[in-house]
Amino acid sequence: MPTPQALEKCWVPNQGAACTTAAILAGLRALGARHLPELGAACRRLGASVPYGAPGLLDYVAVPGRPAPLDRRVERLAAEHGLRIRSRTSPWVPWRRLRPAPGEVLVANLAWGQERPGRYGTWGWHPLRPSTYATGGHSVVLAAADAGGWLVLDPNHPGLQRWPRPGLAVTVTRLRRLEGSSPPPPSSDAPR
Repeated sequence: MPTPQALEKCWVPNQGAACTTAAILAGLRALGARHLPELGAACRRLGASVPYGAPGLLDYVAVPGRPAPLDRRVERLAAEHGLRIRSRTSPWVPWRRLRPAPGEVLVANLAWGQERPGRYGTWGWHPLRPSTYATGGHSVVLAAADAGGWLVLDPNHPGLQRWPRPGLAVTVTRLRRLEGSSPPPPSSDAPR
């Protein structure tokens, strides 16, 4: 797992509904990918129907024993930009403790969490209002988890954010560099 400080340098700001793609791009950068596409183009590459959109809900779901459609797209994008990774997206049960494993970047796809410092919510989604089903939810990179809460790289806010209470993840995407995959040399397009 890249250090929280290394992750922070790879931050990609969210635009529109692109938080999942922004979090994945930050993770790929932290693992060594270079020359990644800009956010709008990357959204389309990861399954969004429009630039700055989110992948479809079923893109996060896999048949047992097979990667989810999102995982195949993430792996293909990483390979095209100099990095061999394994991406695995799976459902997450709320009562399990969530934390990144050594050597991985963990993207938490949330139904509830810290919308901004001091405010928790669902980013506009409400289970009893069908009109909100196309909104809400959020994705962050979980940099660390301990008794003090979560340390996240949130595409909506620059810098690392301390969340005193963990979010409620519905799926998680784990990114891990494959054995024998070395990051490309530093380039002039280093993360901002």
